[in-house]
Amino acid sequence: MTSPEIDEDYFYQRAETELELAQKATHPAAVRAHYIIANHYLDRVYSQPEEGAVTEAAE
Repeated sequence: MTSPEIDEDYFYQRAETELELAQKATHPAAVRAHYIIANHYLDRVYSQPEEGAVTEAAE
């Protein structure tokens, strides 16, 4: 099992790579696809539970 920090770093790096690829792409569909993928990775980075956060159990 990996730690949340490692996952966060990985997803952030993948997002950066996708943004770079989007900037280099020449076809509009490819540009759009890279931005969509980058957005998904950034969602993963910023949706990680914060350190020490407590999740409540559903009743």
